[in-house]
Amino acid sequence: MNSPRRQLRLTFPSSGISVLAELLDDEAPASAALVWSMLPVETKAIHGMYSGAEVFAMVDKPQPAPAENLVQLPLPGEILYFFDPGSGATGAKKPVGEIVVVYGRGVTLRAHEGVPTHCTLCARIPGDWKYDWREFAQECRKARWEGPQLLRIERVEG
Repeated sequence: MNSPRRQLRLTFPSSGISVLAELLDDEAPASAALVWSMLPVETKAIHGMYSGAEVFAMVDKPQPAPAENLVQLPLPGEILYFFDPGSGATGAKKPVGEIVVVYGRGVTLRAHEGVPTHCTLCARIPGDWKYDWREFAQECRKARWEGPQLLRIERVEG
C-alpha cells in the first residue's frame, strides 16, 4: 500500500479561500523536494500573460530543477515549477523561479515573446476544477481582472 502524499495548502489570505494539493514525490521526486524546501512562500500571484488560465508566484533564491515530469499542455489543478536562468534576449536578466498554478483549461506554456516552454509538474490539486474547487479557481481569475493577489503556499505537516 502506498503512503499518503505530502500536501501543500494554497490560500488567498484576502478571502481565506484555500485548497490542498498533493506533491508528486513519486513522479518528480527531485522537483517536489525542491519546491517543498522553498516553502512557505507568500507573495503576489501574478496572472500569466502568455500561457492562459494560470497564476504564478515568484520564489526567492530560484534554483534550476531537474528535467523530470515536464509538460507543455498542463491540465487544471496541476502545479508546476518553472525556472529561467535569465539568459534570454528579453526578460529578467537574472534567474527566475515560479510556482505555477493552472486553474482552467486551454493552457499552453509559453515564456517571453510567446516562445513555447516546459515546466516540471510537481503537485496536483485533486478533484474537478469546475465543481470541487471552483471558488479557488475564481480567486485565481481575480489576478487577471483585478491585478496580482496575495497567495500563501505552505506545507501541511503531519
